[in-house]
Amino acid sequence: MRNRILVIDDEAAVQDVVIDFLTVGGYEVDAVATVQQALEAVNRRRYDLVISDRRLPGGGGDALATEIVRQRPGLAGRIILLTGELAEARGPLPMIQKPFDLDTILHAVQARLPAA
Repeated sequence: MRNRILVIDDEAAVQDVVIDFLTVGGYEVDAVATVQQALEAVNRRRYDLVISDRRLPGGGGDALATEIVRQRPGLAGRIILLTGELAEARGPLPMIQKPFDLDTILHAVQARLPAA
């Protein structure tokens, strides 16, 4: 079974690039744009990894990550944040600076998941 990844970003262009890239890499990928949609998705399906923007409509990625892990403890250590602000690129969760290189995304995913 292929690993399933949830991408949470309110920028459609970011969603499209990440979805296409990871799908070609052998992953199943779903995408949503808001905190509420993300929580609904996590309650509906099992995900192996979450990639989330740090700034989202309806709340921040840090608080969302905490809530996702509370609801799905198996995702602890399997959440990657994307940030567009250099000053924000610190915190307890792994962060990837926007704009990002797709290889950086792939390496972060591979470091947290077995090969698809």
